Amino acid sequence: MAKHKRQKFDSIADGHEAALIAMGVIDESHRAAQQTGPECPLEFLSTFEKYRELKFSRRVTDDEIKLYAREMLNWQDLVAYRDITGQNITMYEVDLIMGIDAIFEGRDDG
Repeated sequence: MAKHKRQKFDSIADGHEAALIAMGVIDESHRAAQQTGPECPLEFLSTFEKYRELKFSRRVTDDEIKLYAREMLNWQDLVAYRDITGQNITMYEVDLIMGIDAIFEGRDDG
């Protein structure tokens, strides 16, 4: 995996945004709000944590954490995760996890 640290003007959109900030059209707080995105609702945190454990392996170094996406999830992955961790996964959580993975993989399942 290539290591790349994002630079200030990595995209044309960043350059346009920096110009708008410099002209006073938008302020820096507007930009920060856009980059953080919405927070995960509390009732879905445990489900998202299960998805993250299933989908990504991670490597931790002194200055960064790298996530490596595994292949597209399937039912066997969920059964193996449940058996190994002993965590219960409801059908609702299975549906959410598979839906999140479909979004991550760029598929449109209806």
